[in-house]
Amino acid sequence: MDISMLNDDLFTASLTFRQFDEIFREQLELIPDNFKEGVAQFILEAKEHRHSRYMPGLYTLGHYMPRGHIGQPIVVLYFGSFKRAFPHLQVPKLRIEVAKTLAHELLHHWELCSGYDHLGDEDREFLEEWKRKTSFKSGQNAVGKNFVEAALYIYFIFVLIAVMARWIGVAL
Repeated sequence: MDISMLNDDLFTASLTFRQFDEIFREQLELIPDNFKEGVAQFILEAKEHRHSRYMPGLYTLGHYMPRGHIGQPIVVLYFGSFKRAFPHLQVPKLRIEVAKTLAHELLHHWELCSGYDHLGDEDREFLEEWKRKTSFKSGQNAVGKNFVEAALYIYFIFVLIAVMARWIGVAL
């Protein structure tokens, strides 16, 4: 499929992995080769990547791995994380988020090659700020923290009880 034929009205939530892969490859092609120098692979994984199971709603969009699974620097983006983090973005804005994530991961590469980790410091500060804003405490379990999720669960339990009662012939 030609990427130019991709409907700009589509939302991230409705994209297939193949369509997202085309956006990923398009954005990667826009980056000059000298900026990608030293990175052995750019990989797109289908799965989502949560920062931690204890931090609901915090997804990792990409990773820079100085010694990836091939022993060389790699950049990985997670399709599932983009779908979870940006389900309502239309294709043009999604392209921007993919480009920003690629640039972010490449900046990690260049900083680490230069002996700096300022971006890593910024990422850690962002995570600490997120924890402050959400009142997250280390070791906290996220289960039961989402009121809407809990209310829906209870609602479905009551519906299930009502259906089972009707099925076995108990009048409510």
